[in-house]
Amino acid sequence: MSKVIFMLFSALLFSNTMAHASGPFVISEEGAAGYYYQVTKEENTFTWLIGGKDDLMTVIETEENEGRLHSFRTGVENANSQLSILWITGVFFVVGSTLTLYSFNKERRMIKEALPVIIAALCIPIYILFTASIDLGHALHETEYYFQSLLK
Repeated sequence: MSKVIFMLFSALLFSNTMAHASGPFVISEEGAAGYYYQVTKEENTFTWLIGGKDDLMTVIETEENEGRLHSFRTGVENANSQLSILWITGVFFVVGSTLTLYSFNKERRMIKEALPVIIAALCIPIYILFTASIDLGHALHETEYYFQSLLK
């Protein structure tokens, strides 16, 4: 009896997998700062749904636009990565600054001795925030460039 149930379950699982494999399926998707892409594959055709600001369009990947589509995807992924770095570093900076101010009000003498180390430790996230915001600007500029080139 258990063999029959196992075979029925296997057949059901296999047929369900085959039904999904024959239709289009999403390979990847991501969005950042108003830009979005979704890549769908059906047989040997890649279809891209790309968006930027208020525009949304569907593009079928060809040899002529393949490089621009991949560059658009890279720009969106880079922007998303830089946004994550900004958020994490920003939270670290706010928490570190808050703890420093709280400690400074409690133990002034101890903080005055450690002030150079605290300042150096808080300068690191400021530097990371600065460079990540510049990198985010570059990624968004690159993404906008490739998006506009795909609209034409």
